[in-house]
Amino acid sequence: TTLTLFIWALLISHGFSLTCSSQTFTNNNLYTHCLDLPTLTSYLHFTYDESNTTLSITFIATPSKSNGWIAWAINPTRTGRVGAQSLVAYKDSSTAAMTVKTYNISLYSSVVQSKLDFRVWDFREEEMSDGSMMILGKVKVPMELVVKGTMNQIW
Repeated sequence: TTLTLFIWALLISHGFSLTCSSQTFTNNNLYTHCLDLPTLTSYLHFTYDESNTTLSITFIATPSKSNGWIAWAINPTRTGRVGAQSLVAYKDSSTAAMTVKTYNISLYSSVVQSKLDFRVWDFREEEMSDGSMMILGKVKVPMELVVKGTMNQIW
């Protein structure tokens, strides 16, 4: 419960309002917590399962333009983008289908699709009727973060 409380405390500092708590999902996913993130009209719904150190998430954001993208990441080592383990959702320009890809951000100058340093699964993406996008899935929280009791998120 210590990590659960710490993650909640870490994320709650970004603000909380009724906006995310009024959101519902077509797949009936239920989450223990939801947060209105302070920028980019974005929201994070999450549940942390301490028994298997799994974080179930739905991240919702509106892209800056109609053919844009959204991203949510955990940076296990620092508070910047370098080192971020990122999930990026966008609409494929050739097929118009939504897709989500993983990116291990090692440099600012080059962003290349790559495997993450920790396990992610059941990921999918959805486009909502208002133009916002969702990234849904599960993250295996690395043991060093569980022991450390802290996690940096980026969106």
